[in-house]
Formats: sequence, structure tokens, C-alpha cells
Amino acid sequence: MLNDKPRSGRPPKLSRVPKIIIRKSIGKRWHSTRKLAKYISSKYVAISKDTVHRYLHNSIGAKAYKRPSNPKLTEVQKSKRVKFCLEHKSWTSLDWERVFFSDESPFELFHPTNSQNDRVWDVSSRNITPVETVKNPPRLMVWGMMSHRGLSELHLISPRHSVNADYYINEILAKCCLPTYKRKKMRGPLTQRKLYRKISDTFFMQDGAPAHTAIKTQKWLSDHLPGFWAKDIWPSNSPDLNPIENLWAIMQAELDKRKPATNLKQLAKILENIWSGISPSILQNLIDGMPNRINSCIELNGEYIGK
Repeated sequence: MLNDKPRSGRPPKLSRVPKIIIRKSIGKRWHSTRKLAKYISSKYVAISKDTVHRYLHNSIGAKAYKRPSNPKLTEVQKSKRVKFCLEHKSWTSLDWERVFFSDESPFELFHPTNSQNDRVWDVSSRNITPVETVKNPPRLMVWGMMSHRGLSELHLISPRHSVNADYYINEILAKCCLPTYKRKKMRGPLTQRKLYRKISDTFFMQDGAPAHTAIKTQKWLSDHLPGFWAKDIWPSNSPDLNPIENLWAIMQAELDKRKPATNLKQLAKILENIWSGISPSILQNLIDGMPNRINSCIELNGEYIGK
């Protein structure tokens, strides 16, 4: 139950009924402070949206969050997600340390700033230098792989190439993924050390992208990588179960802090620098969280979980 926080100062302007109305708006769509203020003003007492905002923030401790977007899941996909999670429900974080998680991700050259954080105080908005945006900005696609203790090299995919089965096999799996499996050193930089002490006990995870599930790709993986998960094992539309998705978000957050790149070559260099500088504790924490992801998906009957 949501209760008011104790606070000093002048008596609250809101009476009991408007407070109840505002509390009931928590978690519901289309209940902006403006609409709530308009409704309460028409029925009970004249208040402003600022009054509603202050009550939500100061008295209840609520914040306005942007609703996350995810691909819509079908009932079949939800069922397969639950099936996968039930099959791995008994896995501990030590079991998940044997999994090598891989994925591709795009990074834009002129990534828009977070408008919620990029604020400037001034007496007039006319004094504020506007943020320049670019329509359809150039972007760089990258591929990477992680385990609890290390990373592959970050593979940069040229904008001139599309990732079909041939490119995936010859340029990513053969030249970047396989060399990672053949590492000998247990110590050293994350991008140079072994990802697990006994490679024959590991699993290779990839999503259901067409290049990944192609017959020739599945054959190559079967011939070269021990314990790879065939195309029907990892459930489709399940980025929330893949911890490397969090790693991409961490990289994007770090990229936003850096001086913006002016060309793709600069962007590539910055991304490689960020990738090689990832903390070992981040990898360990992401893998340690896998049992919670699995249990949450089961509890939600296959619906998306918070990452």
C-alpha cells in the first residue's frame, strides 16, 4: 500500500479524495500530471499539474518512467521461453559460467542524447544551444562474446557488408569466435584470457538470426565448437535472457560520456577502447544474475522480464 511520507512545512493543498485519485494512477498509462490536474480541478478543487507532480514525487516517492519497448511475444514463443527456463531452473551461477553468450549490436555515429538527463538551467530557452540531430545517422554494427571471466575481441562489421551466413561463418566465427576458444592463458586482459578453464565443458549461445540458424552455419558450429546450442534450444525473441544485452547498454552509456566521434573510424576506436576496458566484476555480476532471470521468466509465464 502506498502511504504518504512524513514531512514538515505548510499543510498540503490536496484533500483526501484527490490524493486517492492520484495514488490510483500509479502504474497506469495515459495518466499524466496534466490530465490528473484537469480532472481533479473539474470535479473537486482547482490544482495545477505541478501540485500533482509534487505529491507524486515528494509524498509518494514515485517517478515518471519511460515504458520499455520489446518485440511482441506470441503464445508459442512464451511457451518456449518457459520451457527453456524450466529446463535450466536448477542451474546455479556456476553452471552459467560455462555459457559463452554472443550477439550483434548497432552503435550510431550521432547517437541522440538522453533528453531526460541533458538539461540546462537558464532564464530563457532562447539562450540554450539546441542539440543537433541527424536523420538516419551512419552506424557501426559489432559482434562480441562474453563469459563470466572474459571477452572475445570486438568484431567490427563494415557498413559495406551485411551479416549473411557466409560472412558470419568466415569473418566472425572463424576469425573471431574460434580463436577465443583456442586461448591458453587463464590470466591477462579480458580480451586475451580463456573464457573458461575447460573448454570442452562449455556452451555457445547465439540468438535466432537467419545467419545463425542457416544450415551451413549450424554444420560449421557442430564441427568446430563443443557444446554449441542448436537453433531450437535458445528461445526466439529473448534478448532479456541474454546478459550481453546489458553489456551493450553499458557500452552505450559509456559512449555517451565520451567526446562524440565525427566518423565511423573514430567510433570504432572508441568502441574497442570501451570493450577492452570493461570491468571483470561487471561480467561476473551479469552471469551471477542468470538464475534470477530464469526464475523471473517462469514466474511471468514467459513474458518479458526487466533486464
